[in-house]
Amino acid sequence: MEQVFSWIRSGLLFAVFSSTLLLLAPNKSYEKHISLVVGLLFILVMLNPVMTILDIDEKTYVDYIKNYLTIEQSGGSLTEGGCRLYEESIKIQLESILRQAGFKVKSLNVRADENGTVYRIEISFDGEIYALEELETYLYNSFGREVDIVYE
Repeated sequence: MEQVFSWIRSGLLFAVFSSTLLLLAPNKSYEKHISLVVGLLFILVMLNPVMTILDIDEKTYVDYIKNYLTIEQSGGSLTEGGCRLYEESIKIQLESILRQAGFKVKSLNVRADENGTVYRIEISFDGEIYALEELETYLYNSFGREVDIVYE
């Protein structure tokens, strides 16, 4: 029951925030664009508890992207463009997760084969690296033990 109240509370707080944001819009021509962005953010705020209940996490997201980019005519393997798109989506997600964890990422590269298996992750950090063991555990759990992780 507390989860439902928390969900309603977050929706109401976001509604108040978005109303204030729309009132502060410089003129009416921007209001349409701001409303679109606020609407999309509202959808994300409302879907977050549902995703938590359905246990949708990073691994589920990775599997979804891999399955979405798989082309059935090619025997379940990714095309070259699909493979690059898959690598880029994993890269964006990893950069976001690492930055949220407090790492200063200078560059990050992900390499995957035509089956969608990530086999190499290259990370270059800006500054001191800490909690390296926890990071490796997370990467191994997400992509498997066969991933070659290179730190620069």
